[in-house]
Amino acid sequence: MRIHLLFRENLFSLKEKDPWGAEQLIRDLDLEPILDTMGNGDNFIKEVSRKVLLMGVANIEDIAYRQEALKDAIGNSETIRIAYQVLNDTIDSAERMWWLSRSNSSPVSTLSYSVKLLKIYITGLERIRDVLLPRKSGFKSRAFTSLINTLEQYFNKEYTKSLKTALKHLSPHEGMTLRMGLTRSAELWGFKLVKPSQKSTTGLKRIIDKISVRKYTWKLPPRDEAGEDELWNIKNLALEKPAKILNIAYQHVIEFINSLRTELAFYVGALNLWDRLKRIGAPTSFPIPRETGERVLRFKDLVEVSLALRIGRRPVPNTLDSKQRMIIVVSGPNKGGKTVFLRSIGQAQLMMMAGMYVAAEHYESSISTGVYTHFETEEKPNLGKGRLEEELARISEIVDHLKRGSMLLMNESFSSTNEKEGSEIAREILCALSDSGVRIIYVTHFYELQRWFLENRRYDTIFLKAERKEDGTRTYRIIPGEPEKRGYTEELYRRIFGEFS
Repeated sequence: MRIHLLFRENLFSLKEKDPWGAEQLIRDLDLEPILDTMGNGDNFIKEVSRKVLLMGVANIEDIAYRQEALKDAIGNSETIRIAYQVLNDTIDSAERMWWLSRSNSSPVSTLSYSVKLLKIYITGLERIRDVLLPRKSGFKSRAFTSLINTLEQYFNKEYTKSLKTALKHLSPHEGMTLRMGLTRSAELWGFKLVKPSQKSTTGLKRIIDKISVRKYTWKLPPRDEAGEDELWNIKNLALEKPAKILNIAYQHVIEFINSLRTELAFYVGALNLWDRLKRIGAPTSFPIPRETGERVLRFKDLVEVSLALRIGRRPVPNTLDSKQRMIIVVSGPNKGGKTVFLRSIGQAQLMMMAGMYVAAEHYESSISTGVYTHFETEEKPNLGKGRLEEELARISEIVDHLKRGSMLLMNESFSSTNEKEGSEIAREILCALSDSGVRIIYVTHFYELQRWFLENRRYDTIFLKAERKEDGTRTYRIIPGEPEKRGYTEELYRRIFGEFS
């Protein structure tokens, strides 16, 4: 039995190593508020959501599979939340039991706590089954239909009842029937655990059974410590094999329960974020993934999720229609919304590849083989190198991990040097990467760089700018527009000193 809520065929693991640059991606794209909202105080949900968001999938069919499941979760949100809470309660109870019994590893103790833990887990699976099965008709996705069918097939009422009966017979504290033989030297051998016979319900047979029990029963005398030790050794020898078998069964069940809880946690996290975005009026839609080679980036009313969560309302949205363009250059005045625009694209791309909805009325994009960021950073003390040298070292490391189809988001890169030198460095990097199949979105104030691309690479470059009204007011919209060679000294003067007299 395998859980396939996140993948059609592969198995999800929290232990899988993070992709390179994960922490930088979280910082540059401001993903922490998104993860906090998904977790909603549950650190496990946050941890799972972080892993799913960063890992992503680069296959249209896998994205569609997960989108189907998430739509099911949204349509059955209360059921999903109840199921997740049942799993949490079950695992908490089992962990408390495990801590109480982990000190002794003898066969008797192993069998005893395996029986107790299996009872807890089977009860939990019965509760999950009873939560999901009555609502089976409300689930349409392959992922959740498969899960419900598994619970119905392997954990139906008759089967779980027989399991509980068998576990009762296997409990050392409930009394056990053992069969064994004697060697010529009077040593015990051939231990077997015998299924207990059914107790008779007729009056005469009960009387005969009681006489037989009295006749063939021997009780250990009080304070016979040697006898107690010998009896304990006999139990351990007899139960060694059953204990191993039951422990294996226990490991299989706990693996199933833990996997179900882990994969269900992602959907609960997605529900938490969905509910929050709906409350603040942010747009939501399921994106359309395209093949990597199509070079599509098209969206309508896209907003930056973390900003929406911080301000508690819908931010200014942006729209873009880009096809067969490898480079997008964004320019314009400071504090005009360029960085927010860049982050909104990065967040949406990650959410799409995680099989989630995005914060837009429409989002359509080619799948990326990876999302990377190169943002301007504050100069670090005691770094042993200048800011430009540090920027070049970072871009060099990023280039080592880029593949054809990757998306690179650059924010004021190489602004630590003058325009001529910065433009030349950026031009060589952008040309080399785009020719290698890397999509680049670059926020910059380098006019010389933009002019060169306008004159030489117009065919695969799109130019955007932060909208600014005549009086200097920022609309925080990013609109199509060719680069402008202008400064904002006059505007800055007016803002500080007022109109010229």
